[in-house]
Amino acid sequence: MRKQIKHKNYSPRLRWNVGKFGSSIYSKAQAYKFVATILFVSLLVILFAITNMNSMQSCQNMQPVIKIIDESGGKRLSGNTIETLQDSPFKDYVTSVSKYILPKIRETSQCKGNLQGNSEVKLFFVYRPLVAAKIAPFQLERTQSAVTKHLDSPWLKIVTGGSPQQLRQLVFIWSERQFLFDQALLSGVKAPTNQSLLPIDEQEFGKFVRDYTDSVLLAASPEARVAAQASISERLPKDILWLFSHSWQSTRGPFSGFVLSALNNATKQMADQYVDLTKILLNHYFTSEETEVCYDNIFSLKDLFTLNKYQINKLY
Repeated sequence: MRKQIKHKNYSPRLRWNVGKFGSSIYSKAQAYKFVATILFVSLLVILFAITNMNSMQSCQNMQPVIKIIDESGGKRLSGNTIETLQDSPFKDYVTSVSKYILPKIRETSQCKGNLQGNSEVKLFFVYRPLVAAKIAPFQLERTQSAVTKHLDSPWLKIVTGGSPQQLRQLVFIWSERQFLFDQALLSGVKAPTNQSLLPIDEQEFGKFVRDYTDSVLLAASPEARVAAQASISERLPKDILWLFSHSWQSTRGPFSGFVLSALNNATKQMADQYVDLTKILLNHYFTSEETEVCYDNIFSLKDLFTLNKYQINKLY
């Protein structure tokens, strides 16, 4: 005979305890899973914050290379610190513009998670006086990357290149002849706008001073002076003639001294407007979608800049 096996019949209380035990294990597993998820998300947040902090720190530490180019001594001198400059309108210009452009550079691709590769930006401030020994003018440095956008003007030159796009070079030109030529054009003088405005050597400038003195200042009569002014306008550069005609018209001292005084006054009067002009060009470049931005004379800026504010009527 087979022995009948009797199955144990657990009580309802025991079955409830077993079910409760299984449910407890499941709840703990879910809790552990939730905690692990929270830890993982927290780790991701921390890693993102560290990465973002490093990027911001790299951005803050990324200082453009600033070079001062002095073309006044017959040879090009280059320096890297603004503090070495003597107090002058040029130093004020360099200080104002450099403080303005640094945040602009940080807003570009160099500081938007795109710090790989060569993100160096070079800023050149060129001092180009009215009178100096003739040398070859400063030119943009050649870049290994292809130029994708640029600005060309007598006051500012900018090059953007590479892939992805990055600012490469900015050349700020403080040219005393350009100041004067702008004023000559604003006064109504007709002249080609694409002429070279390099410094004039001292000997040639002396000839201009003597020519103006003999022809205009020492004219025998008011009528002769008017005729002399018309004649000399064909011989002197337009910017030089504007400076001479706005200098103190006297022979009671060396006329060259009056010219130097007028030039200093013109530089001081134009300094703030020159900074404003530069800032406007910078803003236009950064906001424009054009890849080639070119301005060849002061009138080409009439839609960007208030020309009347830039114009000088009296130097004394």
